[in-house]
Amino acid sequence: MKSWPVLLSVTLQAVSAYGMGGGAYPSRVLDNGMEVIVVENHTVPLATIGIILRGGAFTESWEENGLTNLYHSLFFKANRVLSSAETYLERVRELGIVTGGNSREEWIHFHIILSKDSLDSGLEFMQQAIQFPLFDIDELEREKRVIVEEIDQLYANPNPHLVRAINRKLWGTRASRKDYLGNSKMIRAATLEQIRQIHGRYALPNNAALLVAGDVNPKEVFRLAEEQFGEWQAGADPEQASPIPPMIPLHADEDTVVIQPVTTARIALAWQGPSVMADVKGTFAADVLSLILTQKTSAFQKNLVDAGDALSAEMFYLTQKHVGPIFVFVRCPPQKTAATRAAVQAEVEKLADPGYFTDEQLKTAKTLLEVDAVYKHDKASTFINEIGFWWAVAGLDYYRDYLDNLRAVSRKDIVNYVNRYIIGQPHVTATMLSREAQQQFNIVEGSLSR
Repeated sequence: MKSWPVLLSVTLQAVSAYGMGGGAYPSRVLDNGMEVIVVENHTVPLATIGIILRGGAFTESWEENGLTNLYHSLFFKANRVLSSAETYLERVRELGIVTGGNSREEWIHFHIILSKDSLDSGLEFMQQAIQFPLFDIDELEREKRVIVEEIDQLYANPNPHLVRAINRKLWGTRASRKDYLGNSKMIRAATLEQIRQIHGRYALPNNAALLVAGDVNPKEVFRLAEEQFGEWQAGADPEQASPIPPMIPLHADEDTVVIQPVTTARIALAWQGPSVMADVKGTFAADVLSLILTQKTSAFQKNLVDAGDALSAEMFYLTQKHVGPIFVFVRCPPQKTAATRAAVQAEVEKLADPGYFTDEQLKTAKTLLEVDAVYKHDKASTFINEIGFWWAVAGLDYYRDYLDNLRAVSRKDIVNYVNRYIIGQPHVTATMLSREAQQQFNIVEGSLSR
């Protein structure tokens, strides 16, 4: 087994070799606006083909919440060429295709994995799926049931209830635009016309990227992409045709109590963080600080977990175009809820102190982020999701320059980020605990933001 310093050195050399900057990941924009991105990985003779659309929950009002989730589930179905479920499935078996996809806050993703020898046929398959779906009523009703069941299963777990409660306080009337799963009631009531509207509005070449990863040649991919997708007609820019209302700033502290059958109390603090549209440097500082606080040697861990106030503590930020959230999550015994909340708040107030983290912890955090980046590169089908996310949320250049910008993060950048978004800024405090604990320790809404 390699020692950690040797393994780390090899890993960082691999990052450099993969070239996560400059001209890495060759790309080309077709005349219709579709960006084609290629990632070579010749480890196995497979190709992954993905189509990414800029869309997702951020486009949804309360009345539409969940429709994008439903729309993405209807992608790999019959289309104008493969016009029945039988012919469609027969083609899938013939090409040995594995399908996948999801929709989140700011992107919609579809992909297939197949043999590299079937690359041309795979691109044709995706072209037919994205341009000519039939949207059958029986398939719509079937997928409604599937999606609603998935949501019900997820909310059988306590944690999603905590996140949803935070989002409703943090984003107010815009909370639907952060809920990518959606509202079961709206999903059950969805019509084919609504699904067709989503498709017509967002499934456009000028709102899409074609990502091809695996044992492929970029020149060949560009040629085939032009053949298969070059005649796909561009449409109105969705951001101009259907403008997204800005997120509403949080003007005062809020709190909420969530009752669930849990044995430990869970406390969360949440802030509205940077947007890649307004503060690119802040997004990198957010990533680095989150990794610093995760380290067991950090003051954050020592003063909360090692000191006995918390069973676990973590901080993270989600990069978003339309304002990314910052979260602190802590678990503690129910009887310590009030004391732990006070301890967490006190710790947050120290984040800008000069000695709160060391230069070594700053360096280690950057290194861990680099290591994570190279590990994600190892599997083409996973890495294509990574690039697709960054393309949709921040643009390909953001990702190409990610490591360079990450390495450039300074202590001053982190202090600026903390002062701008966290210390003294309005935030949401949420507590989740059992009904018995809530009554025993008198934890009521309004008591934790004082």
